[in-house]
Amino acid sequence: MSGGGARGAAHIGVIKALEENNIPIDYIAGTSIGAIVGSLYAMGYTPDEMLTLFLSEDFQYWQSGTIQDNYVYYFKKPAPTPEFMRFSIDLTDSLQVKTNILPNSFIDPVQMNLAFMEIYAQASAKSVWDFDNLFVPFRCVSSDIYNKKAVIWRNGNLSDAVRSSMTLPFFFTPIWKDGVPLFDGGIYDNFPVDVMKTEFHPDFIFGSAVSGKEKEPSVNLMKQMEAMVMQKTDYEVAEDDGLMIMFDLPNISVFDFHRSEELMRTGYNGTLAMIDAIKKRVTREMPPAQLNERRKRYRESLPPLKFKNIYISGVNDAQRKYIEDQLHRDIDSEFTIDEFRQVYFKILADSKIKEIIPNAVYNRRNKTMDLYLDVKISNEARVSIGGNISSHQANQLFFGVDYQALNQHASDLSARFQMGNAFSGALFDGRIYLQTQIPSYLNLAAGYSYRKFSENQSLFYEDVLPAFIKQRERHISLKLGLPFMIHSKIEAGVAYGRLNDDYYQTGNISFVDAKFDKSWYDLFQIFVRFERNSLNDRQYPTNGQQQILVARFVTGNESYLPYTQTLTQKDDHSWLQLKGRWINYSEYGDRFKLGLMSEAVVSGKNLMSNYTASILQAPAFSPTPHSKVVFREAFRSNEYIAAGVIPIYAFNKMFHLRTELYGFMPIHRIRKEIVNTETYADKPYLEKSFHSFEYMGEISFVFQLPFISVSLFANGYSHPKNDFNIGLNIGYLLFNSGFLE
Repeated sequence: MSGGGARGAAHIGVIKALEENNIPIDYIAGTSIGAIVGSLYAMGYTPDEMLTLFLSEDFQYWQSGTIQDNYVYYFKKPAPTPEFMRFSIDLTDSLQVKTNILPNSFIDPVQMNLAFMEIYAQASAKSVWDFDNLFVPFRCVSSDIYNKKAVIWRNGNLSDAVRSSMTLPFFFTPIWKDGVPLFDGGIYDNFPVDVMKTEFHPDFIFGSAVSGKEKEPSVNLMKQMEAMVMQKTDYEVAEDDGLMIMFDLPNISVFDFHRSEELMRTGYNGTLAMIDAIKKRVTREMPPAQLNERRKRYRESLPPLKFKNIYISGVNDAQRKYIEDQLHRDIDSEFTIDEFRQVYFKILADSKIKEIIPNAVYNRRNKTMDLYLDVKISNEARVSIGGNISSHQANQLFFGVDYQALNQHASDLSARFQMGNAFSGALFDGRIYLQTQIPSYLNLAAGYSYRKFSENQSLFYEDVLPAFIKQRERHISLKLGLPFMIHSKIEAGVAYGRLNDDYYQTGNISFVDAKFDKSWYDLFQIFVRFERNSLNDRQYPTNGQQQILVARFVTGNESYLPYTQTLTQKDDHSWLQLKGRWINYSEYGDRFKLGLMSEAVVSGKNLMSNYTASILQAPAFSPTPHSKVVFREAFRSNEYIAAGVIPIYAFNKMFHLRTELYGFMPIHRIRKEIVNTETYADKPYLEKSFHSFEYMGEISFVFQLPFISVSLFANGYSHPKNDFNIGLNIGYLLFNSGFLE
């Protein structure tokens, strides 16, 4: 069986047709997808079981490298950033720093590493690493690109053999054997008829080829890369040796496994058309009942996939102790593959651990599998660049540096810088994971931010001209984090912040000569935060959930200096605040998705010294990227409830149309009473409960690439009147968290 990516599902149909017509299969050999199909058959899989595997959701995760939502360990997931490009600086050699811009592979191997061990471990153990001892003797081919030759696998680890045979360069990381990386066998031998002849000397060979030469050059990138790495192969079986079938499948790409059922039918029907010719050459028969009984006996003889002993390599003693402690938190004594899978992804959440290659070896004394983990540790500093390019005032530049250490403890260090006309800031963050019975971390963070609302935005719409507002924050916090199930975590901590607001009380002044009023706040807070998050995107999610509940007690003092005075006014404030947010996305068919959200703030916070200061320090409802960079006083209040509905139509996985409609109701809206027409120092007061209602809406076309988001949007706000905006964002509008966020 030849290689050919997803087209190899036709091989399944070939086998199915041969089996149903009593044609015995005594030996099997394949390359790439032919090795996958061949190895599955050699382990006792039926054609229908192979098709089910190819169409399964798990198989889609394996080939894409994506980790299922229920295995994403949110406790160790870093805060989202607006990065869209990342490269690493290798620090392994202290005398030479190496910059790595390209990844080792386009597809993360962590899913495939575990899946291949799970699929092949039992058959490898049963065969005692001799492929002649499988249900059907098997051979496959991989490529040694350094010595320019094909490598024939007849013994060893069956998982490594098949994995190396299908490792398309650039897409998957190679398997190493005898100090040499091995890649897809199709590079040197994509149709291993010669291997079949020399290894097994059969009386009759039936060949199935799905990767014939393209009739003309293709614009498909996958097919171009396939043609680039694969050398010329003669797809033929000599008449004296047997027969073959060649499938012409020009419209099937390498990863089109969702079309496997269609392809299997193609292989099945094509083989049925040749059955009479095959039966003339093959007179011996294997009735299906006899074959199935033999298959059943073989599969029942496989050792159970249960584990006991764990051996770790590739790390130093301190790192090994750390990994063992992580393992034994969740598993001890004998454990199953499902129990290991959970902890496997938890350990990989440590960004210092680059890859884990698991290997199961049968222990005949214990009648269990010994688990060998080859751990790849990265000694890299990672540099990220991102931000946002916008048609309105939201151009941002992001730069980040991250470094992870792993010895007796794991620790993460990061520095993040943002510059833009909407927001600028820096955040320095350090986290150490404690070796406690319950996983936990201590996080120390210090940040500075500068937020500006410029004059061509509508501020305090009642006034004639817009006002300037400048807000600065300096804060430091210490948090203790604990996991709560797989998608949630709890943080408790203390923080101190100095908040500075510079503002005009009105726009009805000359900005050339005007001076700012100033308010500043020295605040201390104690807080507890619960967060659950399984959203599939940091800015425009279409699937998943998020629940946040934050309780904080804040105390401190306010200082207020009007531009007309030299004497600072001081006041003390203390309040308890609760904030909750709930977001859920549901699917209705293949195209339509519906998001629902609600948000509420309840607080005992008093009003500040004047109306503008009170509005500036009130929590803001800003559910869309645009609302995060404009000042809308009507959507600020110390207490409010808000809700939204988000219908989404997905054209495909990357392009969707989303509509967002939100309602906002202050529990007590902050109003102003004019007390001085010269200084504009308006006195704030609270209106009656639930006396006001505001709304905002946005419609956007979103194009999501793996590394960046592009959105064309139009929106409107109920206040100020006639406030409509159209714009384009390329990137992400995500900012460092503020002191009270």
